[in-house]
Amino acid sequence: MITKVLTTEEIEQFQELGWVKVAQAFSREKALACQDFLWNKVEEAYAVKRDDPVSWIRSLIFHQVSYRGPEFDICNTQRMADAIEDLVGEGRWREHVVYKERDADYPTWGWWPVNFHHGRDKPWDVPTEGWHWDGSHFHHFVDSPDQGLLCLCLFSDVGSQAGGTLVAEGSHKVVAKFLADYAEGIDLGEGIQTLNAKHPWLSELTGLSPAVSDHQSRIDRFMNQFTTDADGFKLRVQEVTGEPGDVILCHPFLYHAPSQNHSDKVRFLCNRTTPLFERLNLDRADEANYSPLERSVRTALGKA
Repeated sequence: MITKVLTTEEIEQFQELGWVKVAQAFSREKALACQDFLWNKVEEAYAVKRDDPVSWIRSLIFHQVSYRGPEFDICNTQRMADAIEDLVGEGRWREHVVYKERDADYPTWGWWPVNFHHGRDKPWDVPTEGWHWDGSHFHHFVDSPDQGLLCLCLFSDVGSQAGGTLVAEGSHKVVAKFLADYAEGIDLGEGIQTLNAKHPWLSELTGLSPAVSDHQSRIDRFMNQFTTDADGFKLRVQEVTGEPGDVILCHPFLYHAPSQNHSDKVRFLCNRTTPLFERLNLDRADEANYSPLERSVRTALGKA
């Protein structure tokens, strides 16, 4: 297939691991302008001061607001849009028409988990809590169009152990195979709870079944090696880092969780969806018309 932004290797990474980073999907300068805007909003809403860490009493704030405006509209770049369609298929993303026509009705940016120093008082570890895939607003099927991709948009520098999102590489395949057994679909909470109890690696990861308990052993168990499950899916926890303006494009079925912020920097990011016009088509007549997103699901189901 012909792509506009992502390389063949990046497409393969997305299909195999469930995520890929688009460096400078919008510029660092644009991202930092948005961060300044966000700091002003957070200061107003939560009585914190940007230049006074003593005021950062809450370690993590969920600023559940979505924004539009000149600062954010210019972040809706063609590079970002083309990278998204490299994965979901050209013309299949509902909002891309807005980009092509330079429409004033751009999508909003939000919500914002603002990580001041979450977990800084504890040793770095792989959490048992917080693991999920997204989509509380719809009923889940293996071919659901509602999510498209999960886009993690960075508006601050995120280094190692600085609050970067943790992703469970390969878990998108586990979820795809699981959802294929639910022809009538399943709600997100019930799906996550059921799969966590059913899948041995996820059960250990989320603390439902016994696993190594000390910090280093848990890091070794889940981050420093791949585990191959009974279906042959390779699983590993990875910490996602990046710079302002980077966007992490994640498979809609990818398990992820917040991590600890041991740095002295506040982490700003938001989550965006890329809803599709139609359901995924997992049985196309023309092999060449499968998107990488569809191919990844087909592989998990043993169709490719």
